[in-house]
Amino acid sequence: GGIGVGDLLALLQAVGFGTSFFLTERMMTKVPGQALPITAVQVSVTALLSMVWCVSDGWIGTEGAGSYGLPSMFLEPTLRMASLAVLWTGIATTALNRFIETTALGKMKSAEASVILATEPLWASLFAALWLGEDFGANDYVGGALIVLACLATALRREDFAFVLGNEEKEQLR
Repeated sequence: GGIGVGDLLALLQAVGFGTSFFLTERMMTKVPGQALPITAVQVSVTALLSMVWCVSDGWIGTEGAGSYGLPSMFLEPTLRMASLAVLWTGIATTALNRFIETTALGKMKSAEASVILATEPLWASLFAALWLGEDFGANDYVGGALIVLACLATALRREDFAFVLGNEEKEQLR
């Protein structure tokens, strides 16, 4: 195959994150103490879009789906583990994470934050290897190396490569 809908959605997701970080940085630069209200709006929009997705996907409103709603999900013994996972995902990995990112964007540029966030798959892989015994293939190592190289390429300046260049190029850099 060619480029599919999933590829376009992945591209839109990256553009959305980049735009979100850029706008958040601008808002936090103007008024640094507004991390909590910004996070509340971001999490509310995420919840609203998730609800719209559930309705359009047919999950809400179907027979038997009532036990998967609130508060039934937390009261049903067979769904207790799933409800705790939903709670963890909503509070810790979405709201708290977003609050920390928003606060950080008030103190650093979104381009620098993007470089740090680009390493997230590396951290996820490291923890998967340490805690879950995950094995990696050649593609995983190549992908990890590309992420590290991209981070270095973004972080380094042209002058940092002067040792590779000839004398003439070194003089032009000065």
